[in-house]
Amino acid sequence: MLSQSYGFAYADHGGNHYAAPAGVGTITIATNSSSYEAGELITVSGSVSDYDELDPFKNFDVTLRVIAPNNNIINISQIPLSSDGSYSTFILAQGPLWKFDGDYTISVSHGSDNNASTTFTFISEPEEVIEEEVIEGEDIDVMLEEELASGCGAGTHLEDGVCVLDETTELTPGSTFSAPTSGFNALTYSIVFTVAIAFAITIILYSVSRGSRTKTA
Repeated sequence: MLSQSYGFAYADHGGNHYAAPAGVGTITIATNSSSYEAGELITVSGSVSDYDELDPFKNFDVTLRVIAPNNNIINISQIPLSSDGSYSTFILAQGPLWKFDGDYTISVSHGSDNNASTTFTFISEPEEVIEEEVIEGEDIDVMLEEELASGCGAGTHLEDGVCVLDETTELTPGSTFSAPTSGFNALTYSIVFTVAIAFAITIILYSVSRGSRTKTA
């Protein structure tokens, strides 16, 4: 048992309280945990030291109360004692009255002068732990490289952060290639595309010029 408390009292008719004299019994109370979450079972147990099942003045149940942090009684019940004076019960930490987080009190009494209490912490909604994915530095570099490479057009590849023509790619008259329009690669592709067009036009003009000379001859 993780939490336990003892209690007893003796009162005269004038309302003054004194320490219990010798021979006056005690009652104990314990719970199986010091804290609970919504939906869990609270195990309560204890004993009455001077219980006598043959004595009609002592053979009666233990009264149990559960008190919320706002001092409202949210549970009250009668628990029978075993022949040895022990008792035990279960309380479900759930329901419309269990609406406050904090310290709850369980009190038990056997008669007007024999009582005890203990406290526990109740959590209505456990805090949700969100695990954040940590991206390593190398993974970030790979992701950036893949993103840049995806912007390179057909017949090109990423090299040192710049899209360049593949070595096996040949430009023929009238051939075209696509160039990305996003990021810093747009300017590079604009220059490459202009040079390619100029090269193609030069070849075409050269071919036309040779054809004209052949006919003249």
